[in-house]
Amino acid sequence: MKMNIITALLLGAVIGSASAQSVGESRVPVSVKTAFTGKYAGAKQVKWDKEDGAWEASFDLNGQKQSAVFTANGTQTELETQIPVAKLPEAARTYIKSRKKTIREAAEITDAAGKKYYEAEAGGKDYLFNAEGKVVGKVGQ
Repeated sequence: MKMNIITALLLGAVIGSASAQSVGESRVPVSVKTAFTGKYAGAKQVKWDKEDGAWEASFDLNGQKQSAVFTANGTQTELETQIPVAKLPEAARTYIKSRKKTIREAAEITDAAGKKYYEAEAGGKDYLFNAEGKVVGKVGQ
């Protein structure tokens, strides 16, 4: 099960970046919009993408850049929140530094079960870490 979640996260990152299509809000299913506004009522600058049957809302909430992924029936499967690099687990920062890379962006990812992962973009790749900072995946060139 653990590997399935990690694999799904990684595949989502790869597939999402390759096949995400921007869509207007009018094309988003009512169930998805209802679930989104119920959880993120104060969201601003909302942009929608469709990724292989899933719907992703990128938005700003209380000064934080976030994105939330929903199934077509309105079930949220993931929340990604941009964070300062300093908030990545120390082991993750050390791992990237040991590869002589600079972290350009960092995010905290929470899956539907509430499990947290961290993502660091460095050297053209997205590195995925568990909460302890251990590498659990890498996507990119």
